Amino acid sequence: MLRGISWESRPVRHRPPERGFKLSLPMTVEGPDPDGTFFHEETTLTFMSHQSALFPLENQVALDSRLKLVVSLPPKLGEGRNLKLVVKGTIVDVDSNGGVGHPRQVALRLESRYIIQTDAL
Repeated sequence: MLRGISWESRPVRHRPPERGFKLSLPMTVEGPDPDGTFFHEETTLTFMSHQSALFPLENQVALDSRLKLVVSLPPKLGEGRNLKLVVKGTIVDVDSNGGVGHPRQVALRLESRYIIQTDAL
């Protein structure tokens, strides 16, 4: 029991800022560009956690815009069915450090709601 130990002497538990998975899954991104024109782009998910996603994107997007991701799940997870994870979120960061000709890295804060379906919406 820890009752006899003061708070100062307890070991500090360090936790990474965010736990998630580095992935390489095909997906579709849908949403508005900075001018409000709707776009649809095929790309690859690179990281996902319960609260965020990171992926490259050729289209220009604005901070605080809302996007929809449709991620193709690996066949083993669907036991032979073609499953898609559909989730929406808000853009919290756009990193264009790749330079000209390289897609920007977009960070999305995900909503807690998601859908798993056999066909994309």
